[in-house]
Amino acid sequence: MSDNGVIFKATKDGLIIIMNKELEFDEIYNEINKKLISAGNFFKGASLGVKYRGRKLSEEEIKIICELMTQKTETTISSFEEETNNLGFNTDIKEENTIKENGFIKYDMRKETYSNDIKSILHSREEEGITKFYRGTVRSGQLISYDGNIVILGDVNPGAEIQAGGNIIVMGWLRGTVHAGMYGNDKAIVASLSLQPVQLRIANIITRPPDEQKYESPSVPEIAFVKDNMIFIESFLPQK
Repeated sequence: MSDNGVIFKATKDGLIIIMNKELEFDEIYNEINKKLISAGNFFKGASLGVKYRGRKLSEEEIKIICELMTQKTETTISSFEEETNNLGFNTDIKEENTIKENGFIKYDMRKETYSNDIKSILHSREEEGITKFYRGTVRSGQLISYDGNIVILGDVNPGAEIQAGGNIIVMGWLRGTVHAGMYGNDKAIVASLSLQPVQLRIANIITRPPDEQKYESPSVPEIAFVKDNMIFIESFLPQK
């Protein structure tokens, strides 16, 4: 069975569960259970509005999934309803130039020019505000927080946390937890020479690496940004 039988997507409004319409409910249940276990405390204490798409669910099936989510994550499910403005999910469909990876949507790295999204970011004339520079490695247990932008001249290790009201730029490995635009600025970006965060958040939108495998960043700088209420990641430099 494909690892993409169920995909979780966090949005600023809650959670979307995308299900493969070809799977039986028992398989859907098991896939959701696996993802909740993998998520650990990711959703703990949250109040979630959940939408689902890809297949129909009966009232009893909805009740079973809600009970599972409440039990596994200690969350409050404020709503659970079908998202009706999307087509059924098919794991065999491959979108041109994109690869979906459980919350991250990564652009294909084999492009020789910038996308319009990256061009817009690079040529933006918006006032970026004050920037704080931190020199050195941010180690596990450390928290760097600033109302403006943050530039880390070093690595961010697992267990370290960076919070910024604006952008976060890491001139090294990013393997910790980052929250850019923490006051609701969804125009903020996160950029790193090697983007491998445990958790990445921009404004109120949260994402994390694939559940089934460690996310491996290519050997090019990358930028994370918000588009259509989802976090996208794209190469900062065009590939030749």
